[in-house]
This record gives sequence, C-alpha cells and structure tokens, in this order.
Amino acid sequence: MNRMDPNIAQTEFVRRMLVERPVEPDATYAQDLLALERFLSTKAVGMAESIALSHLVSRYPREADAIVRELGVRSFIPFEDGRVAALVDERLRLALSRTRLPRLRSDELVDLLEL
Repeated sequence: MNRMDPNIAQTEFVRRMLVERPVEPDATYAQDLLALERFLSTKAVGMAESIALSHLVSRYPREADAIVRELGVRSFIPFEDGRVAALVDERLRLALSRTRLPRLRSDELVDLLEL
C-alpha cells in the first residue's frame, strides 16, 4: 500500500468512517477525511497546505483528534486570523522591499543582437 496514495486510508478510524458506516458518506466528506489524514501524516507542510489543514481541522475537530491519536503525531494548532494577517503582511513588505528590475516600454525598439 502506497502511503501517499490519496484514495487509500492510512488509519483505521478513516477506514471505519468511509467503509463500515451504515450510511454511505458523501464524496466531499470522504475526500476531506482523506486529505485531513494525508496532511496530518506528513512531516512538513507549506503555507497553502497549512491553511487547507487549518480549514479541515476547524471543520472536523473530532475527526482530526481521532486521526492525530491514531497516527501518534502532534496536534495541529489552527491559524489564528491575526497570525495569518501578520505573516501575509510580512511577506508583502519583503516583496515590496526588493529592488525592481527595469521594465522596457512597449514603444522602445529592442535589438536582439545587443542582448
């Protein structure tokens, strides 16, 4: 079994929730549980994954707790709006402080042999 296959449950909890329930879960719930399990089982997540994981944890807190217990990993602490805003502000300030490359105006002729 490939641990990174997004369609295969890694934990018994997710398998039970998707297979052994008397009522079939809707596709969105199943995809969210598999994504939650995949995010929680990876060591490092980037900014986009962290925001997605924060959304999933806030949407399915009991499921996230059960997956964390079974995987034996540290619980994910969702982002607070203030922390996200501060991080975005810091990234924007860094981007704006970089020196900009000179831009050519569209009316200037470019001699490709001079480059």
